[in-house]
Amino acid sequence: MKPFLLLASRAEDAAAEEEYQAYLRFGGLAPEQLQRIRMEAAPLPPLRLSDYSGVIVGGSPFTSSDSPEHKSPVQKRVEKELAQLLDTIVAADFPFLGPATEWEPWDFTRGP
Repeated sequence: MKPFLLLASRAEDAAAEEEYQAYLRFGGLAPEQLQRIRMEAAPLPPLRLSDYSGVIVGGSPFTSSDSPEHKSPVQKRVEKELAQLLDTIVAADFPFLGPATEWEPWDFTRGP
């Protein structure tokens, strides 16, 4: 089985590790079956969806409905990168699990 990809954006190390461990435990996954990228730490590297079984977006301290002037540069970068990746995921009809949230850039109604 190809690993799943967990995209995380929790800046607090303890919270990030607890979230990762919860996905392992409740997903019935071994560590080699869940690759984690901490998006708050660095720009998203180039990804090939074909390397993964699916993409999971974890929780976040960011609030997408905040006005742009109240968003940090990191939040703006993460939102932009996720929006671009989600366009690719939707166009490819690729397995995805994300938070139930109002995330402005994730407008699934506009199609591929």
